[in-house]
Amino acid sequence: MENNYLELKQKVEAMQSDLERARLLEVPKVVASIKKQIEEYKIAPDDLYPGLRSQLAASRSGRSKRDRPAKYRSPTGETWSGGPGRKPMWVREIEAKGEDLEKYRIEMPQ
Repeated sequence: MENNYLELKQKVEAMQSDLERARLLEVPKVVASIKKQIEEYKIAPDDLYPGLRSQLAASRSGRSKRDRPAKYRSPTGETWSGGPGRKPMWVREIEAKGEDLEKYRIEMPQ
C-alpha cells in the first residue's frame, strides 16, 4: 500500500505529538533520578559545566559591552555603542533637546 505525501505528513505529526507527550511524562522521573545522583555523589555545578562560573562572571562584568565598537561620539569626546540598556546622559540630553542623534554618528571606514 502506497501512502501519499499528505498521509505521511499526518502520520509524522501524530508521532511527533505522541513523542512529545511521552517526553513530558518521563521528564519528571528523569530529573528526579538526576537530582538523586547529584546528591549521592555530591556533584557540583563546576563538575557538570567547568568554567560556567567564569563565563557568567565575564558576561555580568560587561566585558562584552566594552568589545562593541563605538557608533556615536559626543561633542566632548565621549562614545556610545548604541547597544541595549540605559543610554548615556549625553545621549539623553541630546534627545531631550530634540536633536538628531545621527548627527553624532561616527563614520566607519569602508
